[in-house]
Amino acid sequence: MKSKAIPQLCILVLALGGKFVLSEDEDLICRVQDAYEICHKKGVLVKVTQRRNQDALEISDLDLLSIKPGAFQDLTTTHLYLNQGNLISSLSPGSFGGLPKLTNLHLDGNPTTLVPNLFQKVPGLTSLSLVFCSINDVPPGSFSGLKSLTWLYLNHNNIKRIKADAFSGINPDLPYLWLDHNKIETIDQSAFAGRVGLNRLHLDFNQLTTIPDNCFNGLDQLEFLYLNDNHLKALSKGALSGLGGLKKLMLNNNQITSIEPGAFQGMAQLKFLHLDGNKLARLDNVFAGLTSLAELRLSNNEIGQVQDRVFQEMGALRSVYLDGNNVTKIDGKSAGLSTLAKVYFAP
Repeated sequence: MKSKAIPQLCILVLALGGKFVLSEDEDLICRVQDAYEICHKKGVLVKVTQRRNQDALEISDLDLLSIKPGAFQDLTTTHLYLNQGNLISSLSPGSFGGLPKLTNLHLDGNPTTLVPNLFQKVPGLTSLSLVFCSINDVPPGSFSGLKSLTWLYLNHNNIKRIKADAFSGINPDLPYLWLDHNKIETIDQSAFAGRVGLNRLHLDFNQLTTIPDNCFNGLDQLEFLYLNDNHLKALSKGALSGLGGLKKLMLNNNQITSIEPGAFQGMAQLKFLHLDGNKLARLDNVFAGLTSLAELRLSNNEIGQVQDRVFQEMGALRSVYLDGNNVTKIDGKSAGLSTLAKVYFAP
């Protein structure tokens, strides 16, 4: 009579507190890391279980390519870091199930592809970081269900267009959005519609040549807008409409040659306007409405002429920077400057 074969166990000895991890799968690799047991197989995160309470979970240097739906086994984790030593490209809406208390998710450096409802299993997220993820598209509904999101980092990716529904389903009061260091050429007119609580928007280091009229309509709470280092050539009257709460506008290092009168109309709370490194040749009466402006930077343009009374409505203006231009002096009284304002011609 033949004896019954006994399946061999693959025994992995871990030098972590003298713990042993047993697996019946020869390809399954498990390790005990602090409060967690992490198991993966051929680039797939298979199972993560919890041994005791611990807020943060860092899964690094495993060369992960994907996360199996259901891999996280009802963890109490609030902070999950997958941003070091992995190459996760395959994710589905089930990838983040089992993390009911998650508030912070870091996926930086993974070649992630966004899909609709990707984060629906973690609706309590307040911070989502997707930096250097090679993202080239934001499909509508990618962030659907994230009703508590406060910080969204999408900088340093390959996004070329911000579509009308790119942020549909996300927290309407999302205050902080980073889209800098992408390849954005186009912003759909209603791309930011419904983002009523947006406070800070980073669009610097992109490839914008124009801003569609009314693009920012509805962003009444926006206080900081960064558009440095794009390829903007002009500012139309409607490009910045709807930004009545703006306090700081950064437009350095573009190719702006003209500003249409009325471009800043309605921006009575603006305090800082930076236009360094553009191609303005003349200062006309384009600053109407900037009654709270304290600092105006126009360094390194091509300004050779300043129109009379150009600053006459700007009683709060204290600093004007004109170094690196063709003009070397102006008559402050003729230009409408307050006696408290100072003009800088040297760096």
